[in-house]
Amino acid sequence: MKHSAPAVLFLFLAAGASIAGSMASLEFLGFSADGRYAAMGQYWIEDGSGFPGAEIAVISVIDNSVIRNFEARWSEELMYVNGVEICFENSMNPAWETVLGNAESFMDSLCISQENMGVHCICHPLTDTGAEPESVSFVPWIGSLMYRGPEFSLTLVNHKQMPDSPPEWISMFDVPVLLEVLITDADDIAVMHLYENSPQPGYEYVSNYRIRDVYVYNENLIALILNTTEPGFEGPDGRLRMVTGVIGQ
Repeated sequence: MKHSAPAVLFLFLAAGASIAGSMASLEFLGFSADGRYAAMGQYWIEDGSGFPGAEIAVISVIDNSVIRNFEARWSEELMYVNGVEICFENSMNPAWETVLGNAESFMDSLCISQENMGVHCICHPLTDTGAEPESVSFVPWIGSLMYRGPEFSLTLVNHKQMPDSPPEWISMFDVPVLLEVLITDADDIAVMHLYENSPQPGYEYVSNYRIRDVYVYNENLIALILNTTEPGFEGPDGRLRMVTGVIGQ
């Protein structure tokens, strides 16, 4: 029994969970009714300041492009009402409540709803220390035992590449990576391949991607939720990124 704590600590270090300065919580907000759009939200408490922050990204599923991004980052002034500090530790993150209210009408206009969740094929939070961080197999169907549908394999590759003219502080963190996503079918034929050959806005300094969730809508529209490791104030921060595409296109 006395060896269990070091073993658990080692697993968390391997998963990249224990080194984060602050960790974001995930809210997958669903697809649009036609599957063309998907939205993901996250919220966190900033390391160092202790201020709440949150954001919602609305993405065009087919071309994996962000069409709207809503952010709410609290400052010291917002932490006080009539000179009294707001206490939110045991309630919902107030920045999340703000950003959700700001994004609601836009998401409604696209018919994005948690009623359109699709099939939640994979769920591997950082606490799942037995999960492979960069590879997984899944099926996008749920049916009777007699039904057999396609099975897919998902692989992430983290390609280390230092950006042009990097800031001096980047030397305190791991080398940034470029993301590659490959999905193959049971015959090992590629049915979706995403390769980023240059840093993407907002993800220039991500040093690691890890598979967290896989959602599939209408059998071929896919939303991947990835854990990211990014520079933070007191150490690497744990954030989330959604990557989308079409299986078979």
